[in-house]
Amino acid sequence: MSAPQRRAPPSRARNGPGRRRHASERRRRAILDAARVCFGREGYAGATVARIAEEAGVSNGLLYQFFRNKDELLTVVLKDVMRDWVRALVPREDERARPAEALEQMFRRSVEFCATNPLLPALLSSDPALQLQRIRMASEGRLDAHRQLIASILERGIELDEFREDLDVVSAADVISQLTADYSMRAYRADPRFPATPRIVDATVRFILDAVRAP
Repeated sequence: MSAPQRRAPPSRARNGPGRRRHASERRRRAILDAARVCFGREGYAGATVARIAEEAGVSNGLLYQFFRNKDELLTVVLKDVMRDWVRALVPREDERARPAEALEQMFRRSVEFCATNPLLPALLSSDPALQLQRIRMASEGRLDAHRQLIASILERGIELDEFREDLDVVSAADVISQLTADYSMRAYRADPRFPATPRIVDATVRFILDAVRAP
């Protein structure tokens, strides 16, 4: 009689800590995605922890295992949004050889991102002063990286004789970064006194390019 076959022990890859970490990260990501949807649909006040947990398909208790409260959820969501905004600004491969095109498209994509992101205007629908402060805190440090990126594009444009050789790169990068931030903020605030219409966006792009182009 042949000896009985022994079952192989469970694979560590399937049942070990790696799988548990992956499942935990999946649940955390689902909660953040749900929070982003709820904050964008209902604003900060309307998006309760119970609503976010229901949207994510988890219990309130499980949500609290990952996040202390709704404030912490919003802080992380806003940091994710700012990260996505920065990614939208990065010049695409076909723009890298054309500094003027890169500057223009970065500006346009920034305004478009803020105009079409439902989360930002929804947050400002109640207690706008507090929410603006939260948005600014979430973007802290991102603007420095944005200025540095613009400066590198300006330097590349000077090397290619596309931009004026006497350009003050640091100052110009600061001005362009501030214009981008200002008009992007206009886009998500949707204040009729300070519009970000296509006509105004076109005029701002012309202003930026006229200021840096070689004569």
